[in-house]
Amino acid sequence: MTFNLRFLKLVLFGLLTLAMAACAGDPRLHEDERHYLVRADTQSSELFTVSAAALSIQESTEVFGVPLNNVGIQPVWIEINNASDHPQWLFPIGVDDEYFPPYEVARRMSAFSDLTEQELYSRLEEQHISHFIPAGSSARGFVYAHADEGMKAFNIELHGSDDVHNFHFVSAVPGLPSDYFDLEDGPPYAQHEIADLDADGLRRWLEKAYCCTKDTGGTAGDPLNVVFVGSLEQVRSSMISNGWDVTAPVTGASLWRMATAFVFGSRYRYAPISGLYVFEREQDLAFQKSRAIIDERNHMRLWLAPVTANGTPVWLGQASRDVGIKLSGRLWPPTTHVIDPDTDDARFYILQEMVDSGAISQLGFVKGHTPTDHNNPHRNAENDPYFTDGLRAVFFMSEKAISRANINLLDWEIPAAMAVGND
Repeated sequence: MTFNLRFLKLVLFGLLTLAMAACAGDPRLHEDERHYLVRADTQSSELFTVSAAALSIQESTEVFGVPLNNVGIQPVWIEINNASDHPQWLFPIGVDDEYFPPYEVARRMSAFSDLTEQELYSRLEEQHISHFIPAGSSARGFVYAHADEGMKAFNIELHGSDDVHNFHFVSAVPGLPSDYFDLEDGPPYAQHEIADLDADGLRRWLEKAYCCTKDTGGTAGDPLNVVFVGSLEQVRSSMISNGWDVTAPVTGASLWRMATAFVFGSRYRYAPISGLYVFEREQDLAFQKSRAIIDERNHMRLWLAPVTANGTPVWLGQASRDVGIKLSGRLWPPTTHVIDPDTDDARFYILQEMVDSGAISQLGFVKGHTPTDHNNPHRNAENDPYFTDGLRAVFFMSEKAISRANINLLDWEIPAAMAVGND
């Protein structure tokens, strides 16, 4: 009998994952025990005050009697105070361009509730926020959006007779097991260990920084090809707003979800990312953007550097594109992702997002690695080939949206493709 190699891989992966699931304990959840009304973020302008919070599974169960998140729906609580002289329309399409109206939510909920569809609809409609806010009045209630874990990015758009007022939120969602919230408690360095640099000093420091990550054995891994100069909130908000997700750590629960996604050819937005090392520690932040199946995703690891740029934190990062899964040759983990060898394209993908979203005020390139091409590639710790022009992109985050025409391109290094384009 002939066995399909891929099938054998799936069986091996499933058995090992089940074994790990039986013995692996989950770390603490990222919890916020405050009521969602207390932990809601608030933004104000001259005429409007807007508060919002994305509910966790537990919270949606407490409010509606059914865990809406388990059927793919997440309530987003919103309160709007319209102090203007004009009525405003709330466009829920800004929260989610495929949001759910109350009746559709009731229909999904009915399979998990003793209440009838009509009873559920009445409850949901009563809690639904009004789309029309008269002048000098307030509105509060829920928009029913697609479920996100970890963090949720959304816009609240108020449309008046001749203007649009836009409020952007990135809301933490309690419940996803994640190690990547710990930096809120402070950086991994003492104050005296951090050197503050000017622009020239930063460029020199980055040119001498590590070229690559390392695995647990100290073997060189993927190249460090991106740098962010900005606060934790700026970096995290920008990534989430551009459709990236935070990652779950390696636990029994997350491995089971990943194995299931692998077997059934689906995606798992929060799949664990293996630990790589810079500054003798694992990544401080990890993000991924999943594609159609678990085999394929973009991912990014970031490390807070022991330097600042004119007082602003500096993050050294590794961005790559996963294009498949292979056996690792180790007992654990039994599989590993294969990266696209063109790591400069992964860097360019991030650049496009930063430019398009207006997240950066300045962009520069610095040397960071030995250049090579596809005929003589480097190898990472998994022996995957990769090639690069040796440059890393440096993104200076902005507090406000910057149009691409107003982004300052620093007179540092220039990638060959950009140099040709300027001829």
